[in-house]
Amino acid sequence: MEPARRRVPGWLWVVVPMLLSALVFGAIAVAVRSSEEDEGDSISGPAVQLPAVVTAAQDLLGVVPPDPELASALGQAYGEVAVGLVELGDGGAGDDLAFAEEFDRLPDAQARLLGRSLAQIQTQLSPTEVDGSRGDDDRAADIVFALQLARATIQVMDADGTPRAQALAMLPFAVQDLTGFDEIAETFADGDLNALAARIDGALADGGAADLISSVAFAITQFLPAADGDVDHAALFEEGYAAAIT
Repeated sequence: MEPARRRVPGWLWVVVPMLLSALVFGAIAVAVRSSEEDEGDSISGPAVQLPAVVTAAQDLLGVVPPDPELASALGQAYGEVAVGLVELGDGGAGDDLAFAEEFDRLPDAQARLLGRSLAQIQTQLSPTEVDGSRGDDDRAADIVFALQLARATIQVMDADGTPRAQALAMLPFAVQDLTGFDEIAETFADGDLNALAARIDGALADGGAADLISSVAFAITQFLPAADGDVDHAALFEEGYAAAIT
């Protein structure tokens, strides 16, 4: 039976345009600002070098992998943490400590970090009104980056899922409505993501890659259990996401 498709709640699909002057990046060594830019200017450069991406890699991986590996490594980390949260069982202290030993944080902090980091990446992949911001020159590469992250995430969370089930879980509803979706799903599973990016670009809104990252966030909220003992990790994930996206 074909999995039922569901429309995403509006707040998760919103790509929030914002002036990047409002972002404080701190002392990230790989920040891609020009030396002439001040804090009123935008960021630019490859998606893998965006401050939010680098910070997420440092927080979740402990290292920043080489550019060609970063999106997939980060997506795998999102998937592994989500699986770890599901596997907590009764959420007893022993389980929490075992989780912290594996992931370097207690489950509640890690759930919030997942949501917050995805929201920050989504924001920095969003178009803005600031001159020199991410736009047409970055769009295709950004979409490939987001597809790599999404594919790695779902292949951990749903390792035995069919290509169609994985694609339905992870790709935006507008992409699911494209003619030949089964072929799109196979391409997603096979990993020919440059071809897939070109195929689905027209279905994505102005946000482009940001729409895909929003779908990753929604997929994780659907995957996490609604509650685990006294702790609702799905709610904590959403709390972290909502706090960083606004």
